[in-house]
Amino acid sequence: MIRFKVNLDLGHVMDIKGAITKEVFPLLNQAVRAIAFQMHENWKEAVLKQSGIWSGEKDAYAESIKWHMTGDFSAVVEASYDQASEIESGRPGRDLKKMLDTSPKVRRSAKNGKRFLVIPMRHNTPGHGAHSKPMPPSVHAMAKALSPTTVIGRTERPAGQITSMSPGSGMAPAAGQSAFLSSPASRNATMVNKNIYAWGQRLRGKDLKGVEGLTAEERRRFKGMVRFDTGTPNAPSSAFLTFRIIMEGQAGWVTKPEGARNIAQQVEQEMRPLAEKAFQEAVKRTLG
Repeated sequence: MIRFKVNLDLGHVMDIKGAITKEVFPLLNQAVRAIAFQMHENWKEAVLKQSGIWSGEKDAYAESIKWHMTGDFSAVVEASYDQASEIESGRPGRDLKKMLDTSPKVRRSAKNGKRFLVIPMRHNTPGHGAHSKPMPPSVHAMAKALSPTTVIGRTERPAGQITSMSPGSGMAPAAGQSAFLSSPASRNATMVNKNIYAWGQRLRGKDLKGVEGLTAEERRRFKGMVRFDTGTPNAPSSAFLTFRIIMEGQAGWVTKPEGARNIAQQVEQEMRPLAEKAFQEAVKRTLG
């Protein structure tokens, strides 16, 4: 867990420690609260503006940042996200296929029995590239015209379900199933959540082939993209996703090492002189 601690000790200034309370120094108490709140807001904003971090991680990190008072003149601003320390101090390259060893959401291929995961990949729109590189305007124009894909329900499926895959009809449970993961409590198969989709249109490879300026890598990245309606009638908006498969035995899905980002340290360094100034002003106004 990463923490900032906003703390002020007036013991070296005054000998009446017992009398130093928020009733005696209300402006100082307010200043500590204000600094803690602003540090909380700045930290969240700095996390969300980071490029090169998966949006799911950024959202989880930012959402975990909280603040609370620990005394009349002390406060803690902390992040409880379990990957925050790695994001801050750097992390080595990782083989994402290791998720196949720990995720109950794995399926198994009916063709060869290999485990796999379906990974949704979200794509940013032009003008919204703070979190990751946006799609080109030409691709966005095509994607906006797609009929939407919607989630029409939710159900459950057993972990490790044996699944048949077809380029034309997609995925479906195979006729023959075998046990994969069971619950110690019920001794039945472990069940995981599953969305039920009404699929709209997808961007096809031949659609992208005619887009001027797209590289071969970009055509691969955007192939199969679908559009989800995420807004309201008065404020329409869309999310654009592709779905990719991680399967054991594949050569890819290995991330590069990441250097230290030091987001928390930078926010603290920026806030420290502002905090000291605010505290001094609060004491000055109180003592007159």
